[in-house]
Amino acid sequence: MNLRVTRGDPQEYQDLDTRKTYFSVSQCLTVLDPKAFEGIDPFVLSAAQDRGKNLHVIFALRILAEMGLGPMPKYPSGVIGKYCVGIETFVTLRKPRAIRVEASGVNNKLGIAGTLDLHCWIDGENDEQWIIDLKSGPERAVHSAQLVGGYKRLSGSENARRYGSLYITKEGKQHLQEHTHNHVDQSWFDGGLSVLNGRRYHNIK
Repeated sequence: MNLRVTRGDPQEYQDLDTRKTYFSVSQCLTVLDPKAFEGIDPFVLSAAQDRGKNLHVIFALRILAEMGLGPMPKYPSGVIGKYCVGIETFVTLRKPRAIRVEASGVNNKLGIAGTLDLHCWIDGENDEQWIIDLKSGPERAVHSAQLVGGYKRLSGSENARRYGSLYITKEGKQHLQEHTHNHVDQSWFDGGLSVLNGRRYHNIK
């Protein structure tokens, strides 16, 4: 599997080996909640275009450094640096041990693909694996559907049993919100995917 993601394409993921295309988990999220990405600090959105300041990259590097697999990332100053305080607090308190970082997967039956931020153990435990998604915006109900309907069902996630959104703020705070598996959120996600498939079939943009 050799996945490429091109944001804005009708199906944002493509396996370059098989040429098969997939809807992204984020595309389903946007259908379910068109305002899902509102409320994210504009400084964060701007910095996301600069790989060196992308919070998700910094998060991944910090997780790897915690395991001795790389150097400590240099936290930027300003607004982005304040968000990094939340990342540092999470790592210090919950002590994540990574299984996969920035890992892409697919579900060929559903026709979806996505890239999860962190698949890990936390709190010194070895029995229950977590999938954790980093969020720099406000808490939204649709994030539960994103995790239990989307990332939970991607290849590589089969052994995960717990799912959470890690919310970090520009005040340096952090909060890991667990999403329990519930059939309402999974059905909600599937509904969004059905809309995308219907639009594609009828060539509606």
